[in-house]
Amino acid sequence: MAAEAEALAGLRILVCIAKADGKVTAEERDALRDAFAALTLPAGTTVDSLLAEKIDLDAQVKAIASPEARDAAYNGAYSMAWADGEASAEETALLERVRAGLGIPKERATLVGRVFSEAKDTVLPSNIKAIADPEKRAKEIREDVRKYSIFTAILGAFPIPGVAIATDLAVVGLQVKMVRDIGQYHGHKVDNRAAKSLLYGLGLGTGARIAVTNVAKLVPVFGSAFGAVASFASTWALGKVADQYFASGGKADMATLKDAFKKAEKEGKKEYDASKAAIEAKKKATAASIEALNADLKAGKISQAEYEKRVDALA
Repeated sequence: MAAEAEALAGLRILVCIAKADGKVTAEERDALRDAFAALTLPAGTTVDSLLAEKIDLDAQVKAIASPEARDAAYNGAYSMAWADGEASAEETALLERVRAGLGIPKERATLVGRVFSEAKDTVLPSNIKAIADPEKRAKEIREDVRKYSIFTAILGAFPIPGVAIATDLAVVGLQVKMVRDIGQYHGHKVDNRAAKSLLYGLGLGTGARIAVTNVAKLVPVFGSAFGAVASFASTWALGKVADQYFASGGKADMATLKDAFKKAEKEGKKEYDASKAAIEAKKKATAASIEALNADLKAGKISQAEYEKRVDALA
């Protein structure tokens, strides 16, 4: 199908960006592998084979025709280029080549860059009091995890045309806040850096993951549902793992947490199906507000930081 071909071209562009500086990080490789697992690829095509392949970047850019796919490909390319917090000269040059080839206006590219940059320093308030009673604490944490899972599912299905990474970054912001909240329920003081470290250790919130998510949404079988399910399941699993981590006093090792996350993510996908009515109800209640915020962000009336704070208030 045409859309799947565009998605594959978009992923090839991400591979080119990942290889631009001569090294592919484990994070980039894992994010690409996760995305490719969801696609129907030509026989013999794997992440490793593509990383070894000499890809014609310009040919991949030309293979993307629809406006939605072009926006998604550029958003993904930008996120991949800046995945480790800075873009090399080689990555910047390739990104500009992709922008020009896709016909993305410079002002829109500037907006994408602004949104990505502002999100780095956004800190959502977290003022949770510790709960000593295990049953009461578990109940509050369950309710919080469910609340954030439902709302991130809505954001995952609500991409802003031309700057879809804004909602992806907002999802990450809410996930970071949830981790901090869970830590505080357990009596731990958790700053943004510590919360992000847990996300990154699990492969969440990274530029590479955001890049792949943007492109994977182009697959017809998934579409916006891919973003909704992925956001819900990852938030659900993160909540479970964060609870386990802080219950251990922060002593659980990352290998154990990663295994727990994979199992919980599968559980989260089933929970998404069971929560569709609640998700739809919350979507109806917040859709107008989210659309207004999306319009204000795209018009430059509010910053990404302000956008994330207002989105948090809707959760």
